[in-house]
Amino acid sequence: MYNKSILTDIKDRISIVSYIGERISLKKTGRNFLGLCPFHNEKTPSFNVSEEKQIYHCFGCGAGGDIFEFVMKFENQEFPEAVRHLATIAGVALPVFEKNPDNAEDEARLRKRKWCLRINEIARDFFAEALGKRELGNDAREYLKNRGISKEFLTQHFLGFADNSWDSLTLHLEAKKVPLELACELGLVRKRDTSGYYDFFRNRIMFPITSPRGDVIGFGGRALGEDEQAKYMNSPDSLIYHKSGSVYGLDKAAPAIRDKGFVILVEGYMDALSLMQEGIDNVVAPLGTALTEGHLRLVGRYSRNMVLMFDGDEAGIRAATRTLELFIGFGTMPKVVALPPGEDPDSMVKKEGKKAFESRMTETVSLFEFFVDNLVRQKGFDPAGRVAAIGEAVPFLRMMKNPVEHGVYAKILASKLGVDEADVRKAAAAKTRAAKAGIVPDGVAPGLSEGVFSAERVLVRALLSNSELVPEVFEKISPDDFRDEWCRTVALMFARNMKEKGKIDIGGLISETGDALLAAQIRSEAMQAPEAEEDEILGLIKDCVSLIVRRPAKERLKSINDEIRRAELDDDESRVVELLKEKNELALHKNG
Repeated sequence: MYNKSILTDIKDRISIVSYIGERISLKKTGRNFLGLCPFHNEKTPSFNVSEEKQIYHCFGCGAGGDIFEFVMKFENQEFPEAVRHLATIAGVALPVFEKNPDNAEDEARLRKRKWCLRINEIARDFFAEALGKRELGNDAREYLKNRGISKEFLTQHFLGFADNSWDSLTLHLEAKKVPLELACELGLVRKRDTSGYYDFFRNRIMFPITSPRGDVIGFGGRALGEDEQAKYMNSPDSLIYHKSGSVYGLDKAAPAIRDKGFVILVEGYMDALSLMQEGIDNVVAPLGTALTEGHLRLVGRYSRNMVLMFDGDEAGIRAATRTLELFIGFGTMPKVVALPPGEDPDSMVKKEGKKAFESRMTETVSLFEFFVDNLVRQKGFDPAGRVAAIGEAVPFLRMMKNPVEHGVYAKILASKLGVDEADVRKAAAAKTRAAKAGIVPDGVAPGLSEGVFSAERVLVRALLSNSELVPEVFEKISPDDFRDEWCRTVALMFARNMKEKGKIDIGGLISETGDALLAAQIRSEAMQAPEAEEDEILGLIKDCVSLIVRRPAKERLKSINDEIRRAELDDDESRVVELLKEKNELALHKNG
């Protein structure tokens, strides 16, 4: 599409070291520059950048190329978009080409992507204007004022308001000649059962969600009325937005994260905004129902030093501890700021102010220590309680591949529970059923914890080596029950293979993937035949399936407990009775 001389001109005008160095930390080592790879999890730097050759290469994951390939991978851009982005920086004028059929698909995708960003921008401005209107946005402005958000700050962050008229945004988009079917893909409008469209966000304060570059990729809406079905609603995943890989506030926070060397992770938009307004600007809020590996990969490009700051109630404590497995798998251990019960970052910074609040950063503990302290509080310090606590903590030690990290946290666990360190190490060294079966390496998480990742990964690995058991397993669960993206992908391939051929053909399944990396992963797993008796394999699969089947009920029970506490605080007796009834029915069903 672009001739070699133009691409060379762009590369000659931009230092690849400077460009990449603005996005990740690089240190000069000999003739090259070295840093942590932004494309995979690593603790030891293996990402090399050569100013002389104008290329980069990671010796850990194999990623590499020139500055165009870096932009495409790091910024999630198509090649033409990457060229135009860098040409603007370099001050190079690009030629206008006649349409080329070979580039039609790329150009169509790029045009659609641009349209999506433009539509979101139109919607952002519409919502922001509605918030400023005297009568229309009065309640929303009053709410934000009561939450301590200044007019200047809400303008700076493009906060907005979606009114309750059902079609005001729809009519505005039509007037702007926006294709409503595309606005529907972005979640701004929805199709009526009869004909036409209606607004998706109604009577909500609107928070634009931006990419690290500042493009509006989606929206979050906070309900103003208490009778709304959902307090918060986010845009659905689309061509430009993926909630499991996006965080709120990163475009504003990125410079401060690099400057301060760490990032604060909070739960919600208001927590992030309140801290930013007080000048604590290295803060982001993950989007979706829970922290994901995609969130960590994105934030980890800017700093792997992370501080979790969740609400100080039981739900907040559980939210923090549930991320432990995720962080261990990612290869970093965050710190936790323990807020007082009933407080959240928003309320605390308003009470304490910036200076006192920042002093809390010196009172952090590691997430593993936080987890163990919470176990002791739950189980008790009597012999039975300590044995139970060790039983729940040891699987996390097994996940730690770094022997130094494993040793440090084994010592901490032994000290906090008042037991001999040698006994902790012995318990951590014991082989699990999954390890004996050869499905997960010895010393890795047993796969039978409550973690979503473990049970699903162990089950898929077992089925790849024992494909004749797939039909029996799929009588109890379906691909939709898998939450891990890789596992769901393989499970869907299993289901398709069964439907088309009546059995699982691993060789055919691999050859039909169309994805070289996925094919290599499946082939590797399938070739590792487990050294175990049949009853051990069956027992392992049964355990994993049981965990996956019971998971929704257990999660709902936890959610009900939180709702009961909130209803009790609101003196809503009828709601408490309703929730207790549901809890009893769920418990009977779960144990039945």
